[in-house]
Amino acid sequence: MKLIDKIYLKLFVKSGFAYAEYLKKKGTFQSQGEHTFISKAAEIPDPYLTIIGDNVWITAGCRLLCHDASVIMINLRNNSHLDRVAPIIIGSNCFLGNNVIVLPGVTIGKNTIIGTGSVVTKNVPDNSIYAGNPARFICRFEDYVQKIEKKTLTYPWHHLLTKHEQHVFDENLEKKLKAERRKHFFDIQL
Repeated sequence: MKLIDKIYLKLFVKSGFAYAEYLKKKGTFQSQGEHTFISKAAEIPDPYLTIIGDNVWITAGCRLLCHDASVIMINLRNNSHLDRVAPIIIGSNCFLGNNVIVLPGVTIGKNTIIGTGSVVTKNVPDNSIYAGNPARFICRFEDYVQKIEKKTLTYPWHHLLTKHEQHVFDENLEKKLKAERRKHFFDIQL
């Protein structure tokens, strides 16, 4: 990466949305959808072998590894010319929690969540939640959404969440949410 790009990223690109947009403009990935979030702390050494759908979140510490570098050691040992690379495909509406590792050749289906710290060694089907090392099936996506919807209704601030027609970051609303959450969880009056 050129020094000017590093300076630009450091000074002007503050969010994962802006970073994803920067990468898209540069044509970094094989293809990249709309409304993606890519943390600057994610590692994607082979983006040209990576396909990312719409509304995908790749959070801090995630590693998308389209190659197996152990073949370099084997090649030196055996005087061979092996290669092990394969694309990674991430469908639309996916969330990769912090420090998720995705190995070569994996396809993660649409409407999926991969839990923090998971190692994804095999394809993940659409509409599912996976977690663990190696990542394994936890539940269906819609079951998870229903569980979260039910829990959200129990929070005293749930009415604040519907202030906008669609989810957007609102600095003033965020201050109110933080105060309500602190009060609820720690009985702190602000």
